[in-house]
Amino acid sequence: MHDNRIKNEIACRWDTYAETYDSFVSHGVQTEEEKKLWVDAFLKAIDQDMKNLTVLDVGCGTGAIGLIFAEMGCSVTGIDLSEKMMETGRQKAGERGLAMKFISGDAEYPPFPGNEFDIVLSRHLLWTLPHPIEALRSWRRILKPGGKSLVIAGVWDDGTLKTRILKSMSTTLGMIFDPVHVEKLTYSSELRQHLPHLGGISEEDARYLFEQAGFQNIRVYDLRNIRENQKKRSLWFEELTPLGTYYLISGTKRE
Repeated sequence: MHDNRIKNEIACRWDTYAETYDSFVSHGVQTEEEKKLWVDAFLKAIDQDMKNLTVLDVGCGTGAIGLIFAEMGCSVTGIDLSEKMMETGRQKAGERGLAMKFISGDAEYPPFPGNEFDIVLSRHLLWTLPHPIEALRSWRRILKPGGKSLVIAGVWDDGTLKTRILKSMSTTLGMIFDPVHVEKLTYSSELRQHLPHLGGISEEDARYLFEQAGFQNIRVYDLRNIRENQKKRSLWFEELTPLGTYYLISGTKRE
């Protein structure tokens, strides 16, 4: 499957998901309480004054995370393959009076010169990249010396029989009792074969990717508190699905 076909299918799938993406508790940041948890996590990982930092949100989608950085005083640019996801993001930015730019672009090969950004961040993206190491190398290239890459990831399908059964039960019950709020995003079997981390990525594997991409001072921060906060707003059939691991990993470009 050629890269262009891979990226086109991914873009089309997320275009169809744009209108409902933020309605799911694991995607949209729905409460001020949850937003504060995100802010605390970012402040801990970045550990410096956030004002006027240049931030690139790769695979930005509807801007759920990038807009938090914009509220914190950063200059934020988001790129994504899905124009419809970004259109939702532009609308949200306008409604909130925030100056986040949204640009069409491939997260694996961002269209920017080297040494451009203080922070490159992504959330829920590594699992849907066919070339994650190349992506991280690209992100390191466009960082300024001393800049950081922040990746929010986790494992939501560990491949065990128990997890498959619980996820299947959750989806089936949701389709019966509340079909509007069931996640229906699916990739073709052909595309799935080209995604090495389809069920999510462990902390150990993420650390290995960061090391291979040339990052220094790699740190991992547990985000279980955010998952637990989101779970309070989960629908009853969603609670059948195991929480899995959830974390933020950061790495620094050598100065």
